[in-house]
Amino acid sequence: MAITFYDRQIKRVCILDDDDSSRNVLKYTVEDSDLEALPQNEGISDINFFLSSIKNSDAIVSDHHLRKKNYFPADGAVVCSHCYDLLIPSILVTKWEQADVHEIRKLRPKIPVIINPEDFNPDSLIHSLEICINEFKGVMIPQRKTWRTLVRIDDLDELHFYVIIPSWNPNEVISIAKKELDNSVAQSLRQGQRVHANVNIEAEQPYELFFQNWEI
Repeated sequence: MAITFYDRQIKRVCILDDDDSSRNVLKYTVEDSDLEALPQNEGISDINFFLSSIKNSDAIVSDHHLRKKNYFPADGAVVCSHCYDLLIPSILVTKWEQADVHEIRKLRPKIPVIINPEDFNPDSLIHSLEICINEFKGVMIPQRKTWRTLVRIDDLDELHFYVIIPSWNPNEVISIAKKELDNSVAQSLRQGQRVHANVNIEAEQPYELFFQNWEI
């Protein structure tokens, strides 16, 4: 069975996960949504080859950690960001850990949906596909729209900046790894400095925040 969103038909869903049992759980959820599951059971050595071949799929569901057992040469967030450029709906299914936040945040503008595995079910799958397709048409959910806003550099250490976004929450400090930022931005920021950036200030959780177009 296929699901149609506007002019897009979703029928075949590619599944990426380096763990057999987790991949099967994702497969069953896709099938319970009356969609055809295409689990990638064999390891992949070349991401460009994979990206050229996924045109046979209408959407992607991927775990973030894919590098174990030589299953895949890149993390799931990288795959999803490439799929965004190809206008292929992609859903990242992963548990949030602080290290993952720092890895994913720079790519988050091209990852419309991240779901905790515990929340991945047929309803959330269909809803997530709709979010992706709407975004391809320029219609973003409020939590992903960015606005030019003040960012205060509250503190810093060798690896991180600790910032406050008054328009999001004036009482919460957000950790940003220096590696998330372009080198020119990271070298320019100073403790106590007030700068502007485009931030999705309607995000509900701190790990959902992302930053673009820094004005130093």
